[in-house]
Amino acid sequence: MTNLIKAEMFKLQRNRTFWALIATVAGLSTFLHYLVIIDWWQMHGTVFDRAGLSELDALSTFTVPLFFNLIVSTLAGFFISIEFSNSGVIRNQIISGHKRSHIFIAKLLVFSLGSIIVTVLIPVITAIIIAILFGQGDGLSLTHAMYLGRAYGLFTLQFLAFASIIMLLAIITGDQGKTIILSILFTIAMFAVEKLSKPFFLEMVYENTIFYQFTEVFQLTMTNGEIMKSIIIGVLSCMMISLCGILVFNRKEIK
Repeated sequence: MTNLIKAEMFKLQRNRTFWALIATVAGLSTFLHYLVIIDWWQMHGTVFDRAGLSELDALSTFTVPLFFNLIVSTLAGFFISIEFSNSGVIRNQIISGHKRSHIFIAKLLVFSLGSIIVTVLIPVITAIIIAILFGQGDGLSLTHAMYLGRAYGLFTLQFLAFASIIMLLAIITGDQGKTIILSILFTIAMFAVEKLSKPFFLEMVYENTIFYQFTEVFQLTMTNGEIMKSIIIGVLSCMMISLCGILVFNRKEIK
């Protein structure tokens, strides 16, 4: 299992799309935060604004599923789907005598790590660096650090489940373009569910999904019960989606 993870890490490090996404996100994040710092792009009413972190307002962009889905699905398309043949079946080189479940878990762990680096760590790090360089770092108190730690800790947990969904789509389609298109359509559908009025039962179901938690975890204050609920939703979602991914991967044809 360790060797499988090392092999996937090597593939990720050699993946040009991964490094292109890092450079693109770092550049975009730097630019957006610079615009916020100089007051050229004024954002009001964001969760960071309410938390007293208006200098980090541009981070709101990177917490929207419709936006970060483009990043994650692109990485999935050119890191996961690319290892399938044109007919969508598993290339024989992927198996190499290992258990399929171990191969899937190794790919999921490394893909999730790459997604977190690009989508979560890079924007946060660039935001803090820009704030410090432009003399806004003094506003980052211990209270703010604790808020960011709690919010992004829970956000990352939900994000892991989202990454599992995107990887599942990548395995099902076995095609870069289809992976990106289907993930975008799926995210748009969830966005529509969030915004449109819905029956009480559907509302209750939605409030217990990772998509609802993407917003909830950035609330200024959360009770211990709400934090525990978010953790349970994230963990159970990861486990269930990963199990589905293993089942689908096991049924894939080898060529």
